[in-house]
Amino acid sequence: MKTLSQILADSAAYLDLDPSLPTGTELTVRINYAQQAVNEWGGVYKWRQLRQVYNTLATGATVSLPSNFREFMGAPRNKVASDTWDEYPEIKAEDTYNYLDNDKYCYVLGNPSSGVSVIFNGLTNASLSMVYQRYPSNMATLTDVCEVPDAEYVKTKVISYVLQSRGDDRFPLVDADANRMLQNMIGREMQQVPGGYNNTPLSGHAKYRLGT
Repeated sequence: MKTLSQILADSAAYLDLDPSLPTGTELTVRINYAQQAVNEWGGVYKWRQLRQVYNTLATGATVSLPSNFREFMGAPRNKVASDTWDEYPEIKAEDTYNYLDNDKYCYVLGNPSSGVSVIFNGLTNASLSMVYQRYPSNMATLTDVCEVPDAEYVKTKVISYVLQSRGDDRFPLVDADANRMLQNMIGREMQQVPGGYNNTPLSGHAKYRLGT
């Protein structure tokens, strides 16, 4: 995997015909472009690189989630016995009135600024396990390693941002190349992992209906 420094040097080889890092404001701008590219990548798909498992002991129904939480990858689970888990599917907070007092469900409230929490219905003293999708990490220093599986996408996207800012006629072609790389990454991500299920998982109420 490439570092931010290597990505910027590779992009400079195209933009400046010199594989040296820019300096001053130009360096700051290109670092910002690289982070924009990573954020755009993170927002278009549920990448395995951004998958996290959060295990915690909860004494009450409200549980604070990690600051990088974006969304659940599946229903949070409460371990009730050895190898036995109760699932608490996520619903919208406004839909709680449609459920019974003893139904197992949860809902998420908050935002990245003030903090995000998940509220479980009727749950206390629980051993929870939650798989979630996180936000991409910021590349704060030039030595930070890029999380994107194909760093060429970030390099090409940085080039396209610079060309767009310059009004360069090559921008549409380079941007299309970056989008092709993004689609290729999505295609690889959609391939079935070894040992995985071949069927399409059900979601929502369909997942929990009798007979499934």
